[in-house]
Amino acid sequence: VEVTDGPPGSGMCMGERRAHDGTWVEQFVQQRGAKPSASSSSSAGGAGRGKGKGDKGAGKGSSSATRDYGRRMGQNLKMGQRWKETWERNEDAGENCIRTKVERHVQEVDDVDAKDDAAIQQEWDEDEEAYEVVEDNGTAMGWSSSSSGGLNRAQAQDAQILKSRTWTQKGKDRKTGRTWSRVVTRRKLRKGREVLSESEEECLETEESGEQRGNRRNRLGKSLETEEWGSQPSGNRWRSKYCLQTLVNKHGQVCGREWVQKWYDNGQEEQDEEWEILDEFEEEQTSPTERRLLLKKRIRSGRKDGKRHDGQSTEWHERWEEQEHPDRGTLKVRKKKIEKWWRENACNNAWGEHRIEEIDASGETGRVENRKWYDNGHECQDELWTENADGSADGNKTGARDGHSWGETWHRTCAGEDGELKVEKWHDDGLGTKVESKEGKRWEGAKDVEWHHEEIGETVGQSDKWTIKTGGNVQGDEWFESWKEHQAEKSAEKHGRNANGDIWREAWTEEYDDKGVRVRQRAEKEGSNAKGDAWYENWIEEQERRKQAVKRGKNAEGAEWQEEWGEEAREDGSGSKYTSKWATDGAGNRWGDNWGDEWGGGGEGGKRWVEKWDSNG
Repeated sequence: VEVTDGPPGSGMCMGERRAHDGTWVEQFVQQRGAKPSASSSSSAGGAGRGKGKGDKGAGKGSSSATRDYGRRMGQNLKMGQRWKETWERNEDAGENCIRTKVERHVQEVDDVDAKDDAAIQQEWDEDEEAYEVVEDNGTAMGWSSSSSGGLNRAQAQDAQILKSRTWTQKGKDRKTGRTWSRVVTRRKLRKGREVLSESEEECLETEESGEQRGNRRNRLGKSLETEEWGSQPSGNRWRSKYCLQTLVNKHGQVCGREWVQKWYDNGQEEQDEEWEILDEFEEEQTSPTERRLLLKKRIRSGRKDGKRHDGQSTEWHERWEEQEHPDRGTLKVRKKKIEKWWRENACNNAWGEHRIEEIDASGETGRVENRKWYDNGHECQDELWTENADGSADGNKTGARDGHSWGETWHRTCAGEDGELKVEKWHDDGLGTKVESKEGKRWEGAKDVEWHHEEIGETVGQSDKWTIKTGGNVQGDEWFESWKEHQAEKSAEKHGRNANGDIWREAWTEEYDDKGVRVRQRAEKEGSNAKGDAWYENWIEEQERRKQAVKRGKNAEGAEWQEEWGEEAREDGSGSKYTSKWATDGAGNRWGDNWGDEWGGGGEGGKRWVEKWDSNG
């Protein structure tokens, strides 16, 4: 450094600073110990004014205030830069503060030695203002780290500013046309007994093509916020935010929060996405006078929302969450939740799903809840079911289409390889037909051992009702039951078989006229067994005027038999009765007998006959 002093007692000096390798040189002139003017005191006091208790104004005309100021100009051959700078420093002992202001113009050129003939590549202006509280011993307060980061921006405004620095830069790249601006602010604040550090940064860049980029950063104690954004002439835009905070919730519990948000819109598609990590702490008493914070729970969560600017106008959404709990010093996931849904607005089509998973301390999946649904404007369905670690589960489903609606509920129990399933369903066609059903099965050793089904239905307004029951088991038993009721008919049927080879069937029918009067009845039974025995019965009755019955059968030895009888009563009082029987022993022997009665009108006259026969004639 080469210094040339000014006139004695003037406080002025000038000189030059030069790097040893000659790549950097700066000339300066400065005035020290001058009394500040009203205008300079006012302008120098801008940094930090009105923000804290220590900032009481510039102290115009104060006898204890001094002002240093000067100019600098220099160049850096290695970086191809040259600059000019003016500065001033105001110190007011009465207010225990120092204010500094710097204005600088920098150019980046192709040849520094060419002076005015050099081509300017890019240039920028820088402004800097600083404010600093001075301790009673005359030294400036130093920076110190914060002991807590729980102070928000509103609280910072009520704090005392101990130190502040604001730096501004605006420039232009003459080759590319890019322009930019930056603002950086640093502060040290006192809030009660705490000393906090705060910083703010903002940058904005604009290309000659119209593309813009920007970023912002803010730190207060242990809390941090950042933001980036940009846009292009094509319509493409984006934005991202990041936040790290130390908070205190409404219960006085300390929480740590990390939050990220991203957004973009490229003219064809737009999406907004964010996720968050929230740590919850609790205090532990380690000694009568000391406490420490322990992590109680960590919650990770996020969301995603997007849409496509096309003919379908498609939307998509997503929500997710994970909960982690400490276990012997390690964080383990205990719960997961994810939900997704989509929508095509042009055709009113939508669908979605969600899943909630609970995990035990060993890392095994416990209870899981699932849901799937869709709605296309013509048909919709919603299904929800829950599964447990032991294999048990339950669920339900509902849906609708073109006036139809349906639903079901089910429940599954498990005990190792044994278990049972029960299902209940219903359906309504919207035209009066309603059906309810129950079905189920039971298994042992992972194999079905028993099953059943039951259905109950009706057609409202048409007097139609029915019931159907079926079932079976692994031993070979099977059964079927049905009952039907119409306006003109009622009927029932049963049939089945068992493990021994027995088979049977029963049927019953009643018919009615349009006045509801029963006009005909019919019953039928038949069966057989594994030995070869079989039988059959049939009975018919029509309004107490005509009756008829048939029975027949056979056995394993080859014997067969049949019996038939009937009667008829006519409106004029005439009628008849008859019986017919026959049998065979399987060895070629046959026999039988018949008899009958007939009578005329009013019950008068008539005849009777009896007939017996055998294979011998």
